[in-house]
Amino acid sequence: MAFKTAGACYLFALLVVGPLSGCAAVVIAGIPITFFTTEVVPRAVNGKGLVEDGVDVVTGKDCRVIEGTLRDDRKLCEKRGSVATKKDFKGLSGLLPDEEKKDAAAH
Repeated sequence: MAFKTAGACYLFALLVVGPLSGCAAVVIAGIPITFFTTEVVPRAVNGKGLVEDGVDVVTGKDCRVIEGTLRDDRKLCEKRGSVATKKDFKGLSGLLPDEEKKDAAAH
């Protein structure tokens, strides 16, 4: 493939070869797409990022960095179902009635 200008060659490298290297990240409005997939989308669904979900699994507790930092009545990690967790932002899953949550968890 012959390029007529050096600019065309650089553009090809940036748009085609760069993403294939694994070193480039897709950026939307200056924010890497990985941020959307690991923080924004999970928070919209269940009110937590993927890291908080991972800490939940390890500790067996309900861990929320934002809630624990901003609220005086909440620790970073609380026992699941405790009074402090009742006020937590639950994302879109918090909009479901309790019966539907149980059904979704069972499947």
